[in-house]
Amino acid sequence: MEVSKVSNLNDIATVSKKSDILDKDAFLKILTVQLRNQDPLNAKDNTEYIAQMAQFAALEQMQNLNANIQKLLISQRFTEGTMLIGKEVEIMVNDKVIKEIVNGVKVEANEVYIKTEGGMYKLDQVIGAGDVKIDKQDK
Repeated sequence: MEVSKVSNLNDIATVSKKSDILDKDAFLKILTVQLRNQDPLNAKDNTEYIAQMAQFAALEQMQNLNANIQKLLISQRFTEGTMLIGKEVEIMVNDKVIKEIVNGVKVEANEVYIKTEGGMYKLDQVIGAGDVKIDKQDK
């Protein structure tokens, strides 16, 4: 009786090179390799594979939900930043508070920044905001 190899390393390597996160295509490739290389005298029950598939589908949906929530959070923070345009804000920079007037908002690498004459600052650095105060001398 000839014993076949337990796993096909080339198939598994191809799956792991694509990305660090398993998707449904990777799951199906792994399932195919498992089915192809299982012992015919001691085959696994189909319900186990169906349960794995259901768990994987639920995980994929949670990942999609998480990605959508991240997009929503960035959108909300961008809206918060746009509401500061034209306002004077207090920004914490190196344990010092500076006051700047917000000219614009920008999103880079999933982080929201406010633009001022002094530069760009993360929205998280803003510790206070208010209307621009006009000095009596400026009138």
